[in-house]
Amino acid sequence: MNWVVFQIASGRVFFVALALLVAAVGLRSSAAPRLRRGATWCLLTGLISLSVSAAPLPTWASAVMLLSIVAGWWASRFGANAATATATVASAIALLGVGLHEARYQVMPVLTAVHDRRIAVIGDSITAGHGESDLTRKWPAILRDRHGLAVEDFSRAGATAASAAKQLEQVSIDAAVVIVEIGGNDFLGGGSVEDFEAGLDALLKAVCKPGRQVAMFELPIPPLYERFGRVQRDLASRHGVALIPKRILLSVIEAADATVDSLHLTQQGHDRMAAVVWALLEPAIREAAGQAETGDGADREGRRVRSTDVGLPIDGR
Repeated sequence: MNWVVFQIASGRVFFVALALLVAAVGLRSSAAPRLRRGATWCLLTGLISLSVSAAPLPTWASAVMLLSIVAGWWASRFGANAATATATVASAIALLGVGLHEARYQVMPVLTAVHDRRIAVIGDSITAGHGESDLTRKWPAILRDRHGLAVEDFSRAGATAASAAKQLEQVSIDAAVVIVEIGGNDFLGGGSVEDFEAGLDALLKAVCKPGRQVAMFELPIPPLYERFGRVQRDLASRHGVALIPKRILLSVIEAADATVDSLHLTQQGHDRMAAVVWALLEPAIREAAGQAETGDGADREGRRVRSTDVGLPIDGR
Protein backbone atom coordinates (compact mmCIF):
# COMPACT_ATOMS: atom_id res chain seq x y z
CA MET A 1 0.00 0.00 0.00
CA ASN A 2 1.25 3.47 -0.88
CA TRP A 3 2.54 5.35 2.18
CA VAL A 4 0.41 8.42 1.41
CA VAL A 5 -2.71 6.29 0.98
CA PHE A 6 -2.05 4.67 4.35
CA GLN A 7 -1.72 8.05 6.08
CA ILE A 8 -5.03 9.17 4.58
CA ALA A 9 -7.03 5.99 5.13
CA SER A 10 -5.71 5.47 8.66
CA GLY A 11 -6.83 8.94 9.74
CA ARG A 12 -3.33 10.18 10.52
CA VAL A 13 -3.39 12.90 7.88
CA PHE A 14 -6.17 14.58 9.86
CA PHE A 15 -3.68 15.39 12.61
CA VAL A 16 -1.24 16.78 10.03
CA ALA A 17 -4.06 18.99 8.77
CA LEU A 18 -4.88 20.06 12.31
CA ALA A 19 -1.26 21.00 13.05
CA LEU A 20 -1.12 23.09 9.87
CA LEU A 21 -4.35 24.89 10.75
CA VAL A 22 -3.14 25.68 14.28
CA ALA A 23 0.12 26.98 12.77
CA ALA A 24 -1.84 29.08 10.29
CA VAL A 25 -3.85 30.75 13.06
CA GLY A 26 -0.72 31.41 15.10
CA LEU A 27 1.41 32.72 12.24
CA ARG A 28 -1.38 34.97 10.96
CA SER A 29 -1.25 37.01 14.17
CA SER A 30 2.47 37.73 13.70
CA ALA A 31 3.65 41.20 12.69
CA ALA A 32 6.35 39.75 10.41
CA PRO A 33 5.24 39.71 6.74
CA ARG A 34 7.16 36.50 6.02
CA LEU A 35 5.39 34.66 8.81
CA ARG A 36 2.04 35.97 7.67
CA ARG A 37 2.72 34.62 4.19
CA GLY A 38 3.62 31.31 5.80
CA ALA A 39 0.24 31.36 7.51
CA THR A 40 -1.49 31.44 4.12
CA TRP A 41 0.54 28.46 2.95
CA CYS A 42 -0.28 26.54 6.15
CA LEU A 43 -3.97 27.38 5.80
CA LEU A 44 -4.25 26.19 2.20
CA THR A 45 -2.21 23.05 2.80
CA GLY A 46 -4.14 22.32 5.99
CA LEU A 47 -7.52 22.69 4.29
CA ILE A 48 -6.45 20.41 1.43
CA SER A 49 -5.16 17.82 3.90
CA LEU A 50 -8.38 18.07 5.89
CA SER A 51 -10.51 17.55 2.78
CA VAL A 52 -8.71 14.32 1.82
CA SER A 53 -8.48 13.00 5.38
CA ALA A 54 -12.07 11.72 5.25
CA ALA A 55 -12.29 12.23 9.01
CA PRO A 56 -15.93 11.47 9.94
CA LEU A 57 -16.22 14.42 12.28
CA PRO A 58 -19.55 15.19 13.92
CA THR A 59 -21.27 18.37 12.79
CA TRP A 60 -20.33 20.27 15.94
CA ALA A 61 -16.62 19.48 15.46
CA SER A 62 -16.65 20.69 11.86
CA ALA A 63 -18.41 23.87 12.97
CA VAL A 64 -15.85 24.46 15.74
CA MET A 65 -12.98 24.07 13.29
CA LEU A 66 -14.51 26.47 10.79
CA LEU A 67 -15.37 29.10 13.40
CA SER A 68 -11.92 28.81 15.00
CA ILE A 69 -10.14 29.41 11.70
CA VAL A 70 -12.40 32.32 10.77
CA ALA A 71 -12.11 33.89 14.24
CA GLY A 72 -8.34 33.60 14.31
CA TRP A 73 -8.00 34.98 10.78
CA TRP A 74 -10.41 37.83 11.41
CA ALA A 75 -8.76 38.84 14.70
CA SER A 76 -5.39 39.14 12.98
CA ARG A 77 -6.69 42.09 10.95
CA PHE A 78 -6.52 44.27 14.04
CA GLY A 79 -2.77 43.84 14.48
CA ALA A 80 -0.77 42.49 17.36
CA ASN A 81 -2.59 43.38 20.56
CA ALA A 82 -4.02 41.67 23.63
CA ALA A 83 -7.41 41.00 22.02
CA THR A 84 -5.79 39.46 18.95
CA ALA A 85 -3.56 37.28 21.09
CA THR A 86 -6.54 36.12 23.14
CA ALA A 87 -8.55 35.28 20.02
CA THR A 88 -5.57 33.42 18.52
CA VAL A 89 -5.03 31.34 21.65
CA ALA A 90 -8.74 30.58 21.93
CA SER A 91 -8.87 29.49 18.29
CA ALA A 92 -5.84 27.25 18.70
CA ILE A 93 -7.29 25.66 21.86
CA ALA A 94 -10.59 24.99 20.11
CA LEU A 95 -8.80 23.31 17.21
CA LEU A 96 -6.75 21.20 19.59
CA GLY A 97 -9.96 20.23 21.39
CA VAL A 98 -11.32 18.80 18.14
CA GLY A 99 -8.02 16.98 17.73
CA LEU A 100 -8.37 15.39 21.16
CA HIS A 101 -11.90 14.28 20.28
CA GLU A 102 -10.64 12.60 17.10
CA ALA A 103 -7.62 11.10 18.88
CA ARG A 104 -9.97 8.89 20.92
CA TYR A 105 -10.60 6.86 17.78
CA GLN A 106 -6.90 6.11 17.42
CA VAL A 107 -6.74 4.29 20.76
CA MET A 108 -7.22 0.53 21.04
CA PRO A 109 -10.26 -0.32 23.21
CA VAL A 110 -9.90 -2.27 26.45
CA LEU A 111 -12.28 -5.12 27.20
CA THR A 112 -13.33 -6.04 30.72
CA ALA A 113 -12.55 -9.49 32.11
CA VAL A 114 -14.11 -12.31 30.10
CA HIS A 115 -15.05 -15.35 32.20
CA ASP A 116 -15.27 -17.79 29.33
CA ARG A 117 -13.39 -18.30 26.09
CA ARG A 118 -16.28 -18.10 23.64
CA ILE A 119 -16.22 -15.45 20.95
CA ALA A 120 -18.31 -14.85 17.84
CA VAL A 121 -17.04 -13.30 14.61
CA ILE A 122 -19.23 -11.48 12.10
CA GLY A 123 -17.45 -10.48 8.92
CA ASP A 124 -17.21 -10.27 5.17
CA SER A 125 -14.59 -11.68 2.78
CA ILE A 126 -11.69 -10.12 4.69
CA THR A 127 -12.56 -12.70 7.35
CA ALA A 128 -14.24 -15.47 5.34
CA GLY A 129 -11.83 -15.32 2.43
CA HIS A 130 -12.52 -14.86 -1.26
CA GLY A 131 -11.10 -17.34 -3.74
CA GLU A 132 -8.14 -18.34 -1.57
CA SER A 133 -6.96 -21.91 -1.36
CA ASP A 134 -8.96 -24.19 0.91
CA LEU A 135 -5.67 -24.77 2.72
CA THR A 136 -5.67 -21.18 3.99
CA ARG A 137 -6.56 -21.07 7.67
CA LYS A 138 -8.73 -18.04 8.35
CA TRP A 139 -8.06 -15.88 11.36
CA PRO A 140 -11.07 -17.09 13.42
CA ALA A 141 -9.76 -20.67 13.05
CA ILE A 142 -6.27 -19.52 14.05
CA LEU A 143 -7.68 -17.97 17.23
CA ARG A 144 -9.49 -21.23 17.95
CA ASP A 145 -6.50 -23.50 17.36
CA ARG A 146 -3.72 -21.32 18.69
CA HIS A 147 -5.37 -19.86 21.77
CA GLY A 148 -7.99 -22.43 22.72
CA LEU A 149 -10.98 -20.19 22.02
CA ALA A 150 -14.43 -21.47 21.17
CA VAL A 151 -15.21 -19.49 18.02
CA GLU A 152 -18.58 -19.03 16.35
CA ASP A 153 -17.72 -17.84 12.84
CA PHE A 154 -20.58 -16.12 11.00
CA SER A 155 -18.43 -14.48 8.32
CA ARG A 156 -19.54 -14.68 4.69
CA ALA A 157 -17.87 -13.51 1.49
CA GLY A 158 -19.76 -10.56 0.04
CA ALA A 159 -21.61 -9.83 3.28
CA THR A 160 -23.02 -6.39 3.96
CA ALA A 161 -24.31 -5.00 7.22
CA ALA A 162 -27.88 -5.78 6.13
CA SER A 163 -27.15 -9.35 4.97
CA ALA A 164 -25.24 -10.08 8.19
CA ALA A 165 -28.21 -8.79 10.22
CA LYS A 166 -30.58 -11.02 8.24
CA GLN A 167 -28.26 -14.00 8.74
CA LEU A 168 -28.37 -13.51 12.51
CA GLU A 169 -32.16 -13.84 12.46
CA GLN A 170 -31.62 -17.56 11.81
CA VAL A 171 -28.93 -18.24 14.43
CA SER A 172 -28.28 -17.74 18.11
CA ILE A 173 -25.05 -16.29 19.49
CA ASP A 174 -23.87 -17.59 22.84
CA ALA A 175 -20.48 -15.87 22.99
CA ALA A 176 -19.64 -13.23 25.58
CA VAL A 177 -17.51 -11.28 23.07
CA VAL A 178 -18.44 -10.49 19.47
CA ILE A 179 -15.96 -9.15 16.91
CA VAL A 180 -17.55 -7.34 13.95
CA GLU A 181 -15.65 -6.79 10.69
CA ILE A 182 -18.25 -5.52 8.22
CA GLY A 183 -19.11 -2.58 6.00
CA GLY A 184 -16.56 -2.57 3.19
CA ASN A 185 -19.02 -4.03 0.71
CA ASP A 186 -21.61 -1.42 1.69
CA PHE A 187 -19.65 1.51 0.29
CA LEU A 188 -17.35 -0.28 -2.17
CA GLY A 189 -20.41 -1.87 -3.72
CA GLY A 190 -22.10 1.48 -4.24
CA GLY A 191 -24.72 1.11 -1.52
CA SER A 192 -26.38 4.13 0.03
CA VAL A 193 -25.55 5.57 3.42
CA GLU A 194 -29.18 5.11 4.44
CA ASP A 195 -29.10 1.38 3.65
CA PHE A 196 -25.82 0.99 5.51
CA GLU A 197 -27.24 2.78 8.53
CA ALA A 198 -30.36 0.64 8.60
CA GLY A 199 -28.41 -2.58 8.13
CA LEU A 200 -25.74 -1.80 10.72
CA ASP A 201 -28.34 -0.64 13.24
CA ALA A 202 -30.23 -3.92 12.84
CA LEU A 203 -26.99 -5.90 13.14
CA LEU A 204 -25.87 -4.17 16.32
CA LYS A 205 -29.33 -4.50 17.87
CA ALA A 206 -29.08 -8.23 17.26
CA VAL A 207 -25.65 -8.71 18.83
CA CYS A 208 -25.58 -6.12 21.62
CA LYS A 209 -27.07 -7.86 24.64
CA PRO A 210 -26.62 -7.33 28.39
CA GLY A 211 -23.40 -8.89 29.62
CA ARG A 212 -21.89 -9.12 26.12
CA GLN A 213 -19.02 -7.03 24.78
CA VAL A 214 -18.95 -6.08 21.10
CA ALA A 215 -15.89 -4.70 19.31
CA MET A 216 -16.07 -3.52 15.71
CA PHE A 217 -13.31 -2.67 13.23
CA GLU A 218 -13.69 0.94 12.13
CA LEU A 219 -13.90 1.29 8.37
CA PRO A 220 -10.91 2.88 6.59
CA ILE A 221 -12.98 5.42 4.68
CA PRO A 222 -11.67 7.04 1.47
CA PRO A 223 -12.35 10.72 0.71
CA LEU A 224 -15.99 11.58 -0.08
CA TYR A 225 -17.30 8.65 2.02
CA GLU A 226 -17.18 10.38 5.39
CA ARG A 227 -20.90 9.83 5.98
CA PHE A 228 -20.35 6.06 6.16
CA GLY A 229 -17.74 6.56 8.86
CA ARG A 230 -19.96 9.01 10.74
CA VAL A 231 -22.84 6.51 10.71
CA GLN A 232 -20.58 3.75 11.99
CA ARG A 233 -19.29 5.90 14.85
CA ASP A 234 -22.75 7.15 15.78
CA LEU A 235 -24.21 3.65 15.89
CA ALA A 236 -21.23 2.29 17.82
CA SER A 237 -21.76 5.00 20.43
CA ARG A 238 -25.52 4.41 20.57
CA HIS A 239 -25.16 0.65 21.09
CA GLY A 240 -22.10 0.75 23.35
CA VAL A 241 -19.80 -0.91 20.81
CA ALA A 242 -16.02 -0.53 21.13
CA LEU A 243 -14.39 0.64 17.89
CA ILE A 244 -11.06 -0.87 16.86
CA PRO A 245 -9.07 1.96 15.18
CA LYS A 246 -9.01 1.81 11.39
CA ARG A 247 -5.23 1.99 11.45
CA ILE A 248 -5.26 -1.53 12.96
CA LEU A 249 -7.05 -3.12 10.01
CA LEU A 250 -4.90 -1.11 7.61
CA SER A 251 -1.72 -2.26 9.34
CA VAL A 252 -2.75 -5.82 8.51
CA ILE A 253 -3.68 -5.11 4.90
CA GLU A 254 -0.66 -2.98 4.06
CA ALA A 255 1.94 -5.49 5.30
CA ALA A 256 4.10 -7.26 2.74
CA ASP A 257 2.51 -10.47 1.35
CA ALA A 258 -0.60 -9.90 3.49
CA THR A 259 -3.13 -9.76 0.63
CA VAL A 260 -3.73 -11.35 -2.73
CA ASP A 261 -5.34 -8.27 -4.27
CA SER A 262 -4.67 -5.36 -1.84
CA LEU A 263 -7.73 -6.38 0.19
CA HIS A 264 -8.30 -10.13 0.68
CA LEU A 265 -5.90 -11.82 3.04
CA THR A 266 -3.23 -14.40 2.34
CA GLN A 267 -2.19 -16.89 5.01
CA GLN A 268 0.27 -14.29 6.32
CA GLY A 269 -2.54 -11.75 6.41
CA HIS A 270 -4.82 -14.06 8.38
CA ASP A 271 -1.97 -14.72 10.80
CA ARG A 272 -1.52 -10.99 11.33
CA MET A 273 -5.27 -10.45 11.74
CA ALA A 274 -5.43 -13.19 14.35
CA ALA A 275 -2.55 -11.53 16.18
CA VAL A 276 -4.23 -8.11 16.39
CA VAL A 277 -7.55 -9.60 17.54
CA TRP A 278 -5.76 -11.69 20.15
CA ALA A 279 -3.99 -8.52 21.37
CA LEU A 280 -7.48 -7.15 22.08
CA LEU A 281 -8.78 -10.32 23.72
CA GLU A 282 -5.78 -11.55 25.69
CA PRO A 283 -5.73 -8.93 28.51
CA ALA A 284 -9.41 -9.58 29.28
CA ILE A 285 -8.94 -13.35 29.25
CA ARG A 286 -5.79 -13.14 31.38
CA GLU A 287 -7.53 -10.86 33.85
CA ALA A 288 -10.42 -13.29 34.14
CA ALA A 289 -8.00 -16.15 34.62
CA GLY A 290 -6.27 -14.26 37.41
CA GLN A 291 -9.58 -13.53 39.12
CA ALA A 292 -10.58 -17.17 38.86
CA GLU A 293 -7.29 -18.32 40.39
CA THR A 294 -7.73 -15.95 43.35
CA GLY A 295 -11.44 -16.65 43.69
CA ASP A 296 -12.40 -13.09 42.73
CA GLY A 297 -14.32 -13.91 39.55
CA ALA A 298 -18.06 -14.38 39.25
CA ASP A 299 -20.20 -15.56 36.40
CA ARG A 300 -23.45 -13.97 35.25
CA GLU A 301 -25.45 -15.75 37.97
CA GLY A 302 -23.10 -14.36 40.62
CA ARG A 303 -21.37 -17.62 41.60
CA ARG A 304 -17.58 -17.86 41.81
CA VAL A 305 -15.78 -18.81 38.63
CA ARG A 306 -12.94 -21.32 38.68
CA SER A 307 -10.82 -22.53 35.78
CA THR A 308 -12.66 -25.84 35.83
CA ASP A 309 -15.99 -24.03 35.29
CA VAL A 310 -14.84 -22.61 31.97
CA GLY A 311 -14.38 -25.95 30.25
CA LEU A 312 -11.37 -24.76 28.21
CA PRO A 313 -7.71 -24.30 29.17
CA ILE A 314 -7.20 -20.94 30.85
CA ASP A 315 -3.65 -20.38 29.64
CA GLY A 316 -4.52 -20.90 25.96
CA ARG A 317 -2.10 -23.82 25.43
